Amino acid sequence: MEENTIKVGDFIIVQRQGYTKLHKLKAHGTLSIGSFNVEMDNVVGEKYSDTFQMKNCPANKRLFTLEKVDEVSSAKSVTIEKSGVDNRNITDDGQSQNLTTEQIDKLKSEELNSNNIVEKLITNSKTFNSKTEYSQEKYIKKKEKKYFEYVQIRHPTIRLLATMFYRQDPAKTLGIRIDDLSQIITYSNIQSQGTHLLYDSGTSGLIPAALLNQIGRDTTAHLIHIHPGNECQKSALVAMKFPQEQLDRCVNVNLYSVLRCFYQNKDSFSDEPVSKKMKIDEEAGPKKAGWQKDNERACRLLETGVDSLVITAKEHPVTIVDELVKFLNGGRYLVVFSLSREPLQELYNHLKEKLDFIYIRIVNNFMRNYQVLPERTHPEVNMTTGGYILTAFKLVS
Repeated sequence: MEENTIKVGDFIIVQRQGYTKLHKLKAHGTLSIGSFNVEMDNVVGEKYSDTFQMKNCPANKRLFTLEKVDEVSSAKSVTIEKSGVDNRNITDDGQSQNLTTEQIDKLKSEELNSNNIVEKLITNSKTFNSKTEYSQEKYIKKKEKKYFEYVQIRHPTIRLLATMFYRQDPAKTLGIRIDDLSQIITYSNIQSQGTHLLYDSGTSGLIPAALLNQIGRDTTAHLIHIHPGNECQKSALVAMKFPQEQLDRCVNVNLYSVLRCFYQNKDSFSDEPVSKKMKIDEEAGPKKAGWQKDNERACRLLETGVDSLVITAKEHPVTIVDELVKFLNGGRYLVVFSLSREPLQELYNHLKEKLDFIYIRIVNNFMRNYQVLPERTHPEVNMTTGGYILTAFKLVS
């Protein structure tokens, strides 16, 4: 029950219609949702997936508080008296609305109610009754979206985070959509045992969070998360709020430092017994930094080989694959994602020259979202083709 209760310090996703925003809940904190500044204190102690209505704060007209509600009223229930045949005689001259901006703002400050505001906008519109039925529906939908006063508090999930990051800025996750993410997880065959290796150079922590979520809690599997910088990106990883034991099985290391440790400092992480004198010298010497311990731990896992290799890189993947594919056990898959096709084509030709890889393929997903409305069901106007995924099967030597 505690996991389903909203607490101070939690990362939450605030959803207002199709808009979602990730927020860390603080005591007496506020959140900007569009043009609204909202106090978040009232959601603490409530359940995830509860719906709240934004109410005007008497002391501050620009501030709104949240009040829990059981049902949502929609502006779609607004009665349309009559409709026009076409819009040919309607001109957009900015004079069709009798209400001024100040009067509309006053309506918002008195009581934020999208149903009432939309009704008054329709009543005071000179051209609404002349519009076609389709145009009237679009007008109501547009105004309801602007003044919609209900928000839902949702628990962060991989699907919600992937969709939110992609909507905000595809570059935040290297252009990885939810369908690309599902393909990466499926091809790499992430399971709750073994060791899995990931190189990620900029997905806001989405890929490591997705793989760690797939590994699951209270399992024996480990994830080695390799990144190019001093610190890894972990926005999604932190937002998911994994239990500590699950986070402890994810080792975050820098690419260059872990390879240098593996090839040059084998004595520091090998499991061979050491003499008593060497142990005393270690205790007397300076303590190792956290990143050094992480490198040694990752090297111990790499020594036994990994059961999957996933690469999502901004850089050209050939050199990265050459360095990391040595740790991939036979009978396992290599999965590489790129937003461009050309780097994967070069990697495809490079792997074809090797004798230990078969079933090398490059795939591209084309996900089509559909608008479903009476007599107006069709694919959405704006669509993207997503990125490209290379998969290859490594033979047992």
